[in-house]
Parts: sequence; structure tokens; C-alpha cells
Amino acid sequence: MTPTLHRIACRPAALLALALMLVPASLAAQDETGAPLSAIEWLDQALATPLPEPNPDPEPPSLPALSDTPGPDAFEPITAIPLETVEIDATGLFRAERIGLPRSFWGPTPLPEILEAVADLPQDTLPGAMRLGLRVLMAEFAPPWSLEPDERGQLLQARVEQLMAQGALEQAGQLIEAAPERTASLSALGFDIALLLGEEDRACAQMRGQITPAFGQAAQIFCTARGGDWQAAHASLAVARSLGLVSPTEAQLLTRFLEEEEEETLLPPPQEMTPLAWRIMEALGDPVVTATLPVAYAHADLRGTSGWRAQLDAAERLTRAGVMQPNRLLGLYTERRAAASGGLWERVRAMQALEQAISARDPGRTGEALLAAWPLFVAVELEQPFAEMVATDLADMPLNGPAAKTLWKLLLLAQAAPERAAQLAPQTDLARFVMALAGGNDLPALSSPALAEAIGLAYDPDAMPEALAAQVEAGALGRILFDAFDNIADAAAGDLHAATRALQRLRALGLEQEARQIGVELLLLERRG
Repeated sequence: MTPTLHRIACRPAALLALALMLVPASLAAQDETGAPLSAIEWLDQALATPLPEPNPDPEPPSLPALSDTPGPDAFEPITAIPLETVEIDATGLFRAERIGLPRSFWGPTPLPEILEAVADLPQDTLPGAMRLGLRVLMAEFAPPWSLEPDERGQLLQARVEQLMAQGALEQAGQLIEAAPERTASLSALGFDIALLLGEEDRACAQMRGQITPAFGQAAQIFCTARGGDWQAAHASLAVARSLGLVSPTEAQLLTRFLEEEEEETLLPPPQEMTPLAWRIMEALGDPVVTATLPVAYAHADLRGTSGWRAQLDAAERLTRAGVMQPNRLLGLYTERRAAASGGLWERVRAMQALEQAISARDPGRTGEALLAAWPLFVAVELEQPFAEMVATDLADMPLNGPAAKTLWKLLLLAQAAPERAAQLAPQTDLARFVMALAGGNDLPALSSPALAEAIGLAYDPDAMPEALAAQVEAGALGRILFDAFDNIADAAAGDLHAATRALQRLRALGLEQEARQIGVELLLLERRG
């Protein structure tokens, strides 16, 4: 508990002097209307810092090989930009070739279109599309050909924000760390990530020397208090409030945070929750349940300070989003005995029973446990993670009847033991179609179900749309893939034409394996709406 602090009573002149001492000149800056600059809105708003002057005598960039670019008549002439002015947007955790795409992925697509596509990347989609989308966001691609020097950093920032929106905090943090420089916006996002991962000390340490309007006075005051200088934090809050550098909500939260002995009433959660507001509410003993917040907040329940139920809920959300390894969820499922019933606890019991049956190498018991567990995970769209958790251990189990058919699905979803999957495949036309799709073979003609026919149309060599061929010729590969992501989400909701278009686009990009796996998921997961 912090000591009670005396309130500051200042005359206007004294307050101005205190402002000059406590707030750097940049923090008191005003916009064109004369209003003070606003503090950052932690997840939604990103502010850029002034850019360093470019090297006046840069080395000219080398041009890409002709084999890597479309023909000269396919797009407007390219204006060469010195390499150091665009390097930040090429930041990635691995080379583009690792996911089968060229480095010139973004091509001639204008930056505003790319930023919109990245921001609108579907999150409620198939597992294969989620995995591919995450890899694209993390990969190292050359910046768009039309990128202007004053646009640098925006694409990297958009990728980091989308990773955070999907709950991939560790990956987003790694991308920020890999950047050759940090804008104030990236630093602010890094601060949010550290707060949500429970690394407040690291977050505050990174703020040293980076006090800017984009970083926000609220964070500065929070870190000053955490450093033990409560009096300076209280004084800074008074100044920031008088200059309009903190919002009324931030001021209320920080006042309660700094004077917790004086205030006994509980504060309602802010209408627009931010990582800093969430962390302050937690510090005040009024934590906000993360289940109602964006998936990024689920990480806060995995820090070892939450109960088992909260950890399980968080792990399921993050695993469903494709940003947590299924084996980590499996470890939580089997950590202890379930003490309640219904919903989540039924999945815990079912997984524990299946694990025990597998360990006992009892086919009959295993088959029963598998059939009991499978529909529970289907109901919460955790089929693919469930498959990854158990398919390999079940592959050589001599199962029969419905259990064998379920194991066949699991092996295909987990892309494990293809020979065993072929042995277990039901003797039906649809199963033969699925096996041909998964195995990279020619697809047999199939008119029922209609979804299989729609998938088959994507493999018709004469059905390539002219508009798609023109996009490929122009080099607008990024635009093609993000359109495919939209199509996949629509296909998962039952749009048959979208299923055809999605796989056509993936195949046009050379993503043959991904196209086939997504086709398999469309047929086996059978999600609608």
C-alpha cells in the first residue's frame, strides 16, 4: 500500500513553472488548432515520430532480377528509393521463401490498400488460413514498389497491430525487436505487449529516454510510481491533467492508483479498455475478466496468478486463434483433476480419459474415449488442435468402426501419418476425393456434396479467371493472397463460389499444399455460418 500523499496546491505561475520542469518541451506541443496533443490510445491509435534525415549520398539500390519481376508494361515505372529509407518495412522473422512466396510479394499494390487488407484480415476462419496468415505477417518481404519515404514504418506497424489483434503477442514483440529502428508507435505497441505479458518492469525500463507525446503521460506516470517515486508521479499527474495530456478516464484511474489509501470505492471498468487501464485495475484489486476482452488479453491469465479455470479458458482461446501450441493446452488439460462439471470441465475429463486409455494401449477403451471426446471439441471449434494433440499417438492404434473413421479425420487435420490415413479411409466417393486432395493427386469428378464440386472447379486448368491472371502478371501477389483470405472465411460460412475463388488464388501463388489442406478442412470441418 502506498503512503498517503499530500495534494499539490499551486498558483497558476507556480503550476506553469512545475510544468516546464516536469514535462519535456515536446509533451507540451500543440496541434494546428492550438489544442494540446492527445495521449496515445493504446491499441487503436498509433502516432509517428519525426523521421531522421536520409543519408544525402546513399548508395544506389540494386535492381531485382528480371526473372523476379513482371514485364515492364504491367505496371507504372518504379521510382528508386534509397534502401535505408524502406528497410524497416522489410523487417521479418524469416525469409519469404520459407512460406513459398517471393520477396517482391507486395509488388505494385498501393500502401493504403495493403494497410486496409492487413487490418481486415479475417480472424474467424479455418485453421490452415490462420496459420498461413500469421506466417505472412511475420515474414520478410520487400516493401511495396510505390512506397514513399514519408510512408516508411506504416506497414510494419500494421503487421504488428494485426498480430496483436490475433493474440500473437510474443510474435509481435519479436517483430518489434527485429526492426532496425523504433518509431514511437512501435515503442508504444511494445509497451502494451509487455503489460499484457506481465512484464511491467521491462516495459517501464524500455520507456527510459523515449518520453514523447506518442508514448503518453499516463504510461510515464504509471512507470514513475512503479519505480517508487510516488511524489513525482503525483506531481506529474497534476501537470498532465492541467495541460490536457491525460484523458479524464486516465486521470481517474491514475488518481485512484496513486491514492489507493484515500479511496475505498470501486471504479467501474473503462468503456474502452486498454492494456494500461487493465493493468491499473488489476493493481487496484479490481481486475476485469479477460473473457469479455479481445483475445490478446488472454495472455494475462497465463502468468501464474490466475486460477486453473481462467488459465484453461485463456489457453483455449489462444489455441483456437492459432497462436499457442496445442501441446501447451494439453499440459493444462492434464494438470489436475477437474473439480466441477459441464462445458470446459467435460473437455478436461474427456482429454484425461483419452490420455489414460492411450497410455494403457487399450484399443477398446481408447476408441470409446475418442468417440466421447471428439464431439466436445467439435462444439468449440478446437478440432484441429485436438487432432494435433492426439493423432500421432493414436496412429498405430487398431481402432475399428466409428473410432477408425474419427482417427482418419484426425490424421488428415493434423497432416500426420498419411499411409495410415489411407488405410483408414472409408470406402466412399467423398473419402476418395478427400484423399486425392490431401495427397496431391488428380481429383475424381464429384457432384455431391456441392462443396466438393466447388473445390474441384479450382483445379480446372481452363477455369482461371482473367482478372486473376492479370493480377499475377502485374505482380500484385499480396493483394491476391489477402483476397484469398477473405474468400476462405466466406467459404467456411457456406459460400461455394468463394471456395472456388479461394483455392484458385492460392494455387495461382504457388501455394499448392496450403490450398489442398484448406480444401480438406472445408470438407471435414463442415462449418457453416
